[in-house]
Amino acid sequence: MSQYAEVLAAQRTLEENVTRKMTELEAQIRAAGPAKTNTVAKIADEFRVFRELIFSMFGLLRSQLNECARQIDGIETRHRRKALIFQGLVEVEKEDSKALILEVINTKLSLKNVSASSIKVCHRLGAPSNEHHRPILVKFASMDVKALVWRAKTGLKGSKISVREFLTRTRQSVFGKAREHFGMRACWTQEGVICVKASDGVRHKITSMEELKPLISKYPKVAAPNPATSGRGTDAAGHLKTSRT
Repeated sequence: MSQYAEVLAAQRTLEENVTRKMTELEAQIRAAGPAKTNTVAKIADEFRVFRELIFSMFGLLRSQLNECARQIDGIETRHRRKALIFQGLVEVEKEDSKALILEVINTKLSLKNVSASSIKVCHRLGAPSNEHHRPILVKFASMDVKALVWRAKTGLKGSKISVREFLTRTRQSVFGKAREHFGMRACWTQEGVICVKASDGVRHKITSMEELKPLISKYPKVAAPNPATSGRGTDAAGHLKTSRT
């Protein structure tokens, strides 16, 4: 997706440069004085047609880039369907992250049948930090086990541990923006889809910023509550981070 961002930025730069050059050329044509001859008038008409053609091509290219990004995001989301992220678990040196996760699943979630063979991948995310404990990415062996853990996550209520879906960077950004506007309690995710409950009670399912923007325009922003949790900040998507102090 980073390559997509680079391509999109290059396309926008090209569009801006072409637009600037065309504006300059149009100004030069007009500066030539009133169209006293058919030749000047014809050049002006052909220039307008050419400009509209170029702009339509830019619009088509932009649509194709957005569609490619949507398709890639969908593929990434499907690859992450079996994964969950656990936050709030104390990090220590030379830890066994799989054993740590199994302890949470077996004891706090009361899922005794989940074993080490049920987990395919388990590790901390990001570079080590002295400020907070890194979240743990867990990829399960099957969707059934993942769904079982996801449904049982209510067992963590009241603790410092939380579970969330492993969203793509694009959807994580959309989710963070939605929670910022509608409030944390009005936004959640299900199978990689972002669910938003608006102030009128209507629930919306979105996956992109293009789908979120009309909702932000339609509904007023909710008042931000005073943070009641000390020592825990949030990341770019509004997820809590557990402080080491």
